[in-house]
Amino acid sequence: MRDTDDVQDWATYIADHLGRRGWEVRDLAAAADISPSVVFRWKNGQVPNIKNARAAAKVLGVPLLEILVVAGIITPEEARASVTAPAGLSGVSDDELVAEMHRRLRRTDGD
Repeated sequence: MRDTDDVQDWATYIADHLGRRGWEVRDLAAAADISPSVVFRWKNGQVPNIKNARAAAKVLGVPLLEILVVAGIITPEEARASVTAPAGLSGVSDDELVAEMHRRLRRTDGD
């Protein structure tokens, strides 16, 4: 559960970004293609969902991770975690692929 300091941080963050641009709630809403009521709720501390966070990040020109951390959706530690995507098969030689298929087929035959 988030504490009230986190809520104020998110609300302040949004208010600061609006103020720096000289924007009203409707300006951010229009630029991000979201309802003005959503931005009003943000100014009152409600955190964005992922879709709206992504739209806000794009419009505000900030990394999505920044929005997610400030809103308290993820922790700074989670934002710093490295992600390793599995390697695609394009980098695997035919021989390696055939060997892996044989290994898996042998394993299946033994089950």
